[in-house]
Amino acid sequence: MKKLVISLTALVALSNTVFAGKNMVPAVVPPAVVPPKPDIATSVVPPIGLYIGGGLTYADGECKCPTLGNVNGKTSESKTYGVNLKGGYDFNEFLGIEARYIYTPWGDEDKTLKHYGLYLKPSYGVSENIDLYALLGYGKTECETLPDSYKSFAWGIGGEYLINKKENGNKKGLGIYLEYSKPLKKSSPKDIDTNLGSAGIVYHF
Repeated sequence: MKKLVISLTALVALSNTVFAGKNMVPAVVPPAVVPPKPDIATSVVPPIGLYIGGGLTYADGECKCPTLGNVNGKTSESKTYGVNLKGGYDFNEFLGIEARYIYTPWGDEDKTLKHYGLYLKPSYGVSENIDLYALLGYGKTECETLPDSYKSFAWGIGGEYLINKKENGNKKGLGIYLEYSKPLKKSSPKDIDTNLGSAGIVYHF
């Protein structure tokens, strides 16, 4: 009898353990969070400030030079056409530096003009697509109308229309520019005056 009681007691205890195990709530382990991979195809590369451009130029020059036989005040004039190339770097949205080359071999015969210059380029954004700028620099000008090449202060003004709007003041992509510049102006004894009108396209990296 005593053995039967002990066996029943053990059986009841084992049953309670089994049912208790069935009612236990398993611990919930939160899933590991995997950070999303960056989409390289759609990542934005910020502008780096560099740009290149080029277009067409019209040159109008006048010279009263005794060495050319113009002793009676006669003016030698030239009207030529050609190309302009330029490249530069924008330090910020208000100031840059630019190098340019101009060559006008077409038009008046034997009056080709060449100009090499380096300019500071202050600019002001009228809108997100339009910039106005000035050119202040120093250059060397050669013209077959002139007996020599000349180095002098050079300046200009211009405007640029950007196809894409600026991002935080930075330019990127294509633009169209129109400008007037005076690469050479000399007075007595040689009265020399050159005026250039240029237009073209520019690409900002």
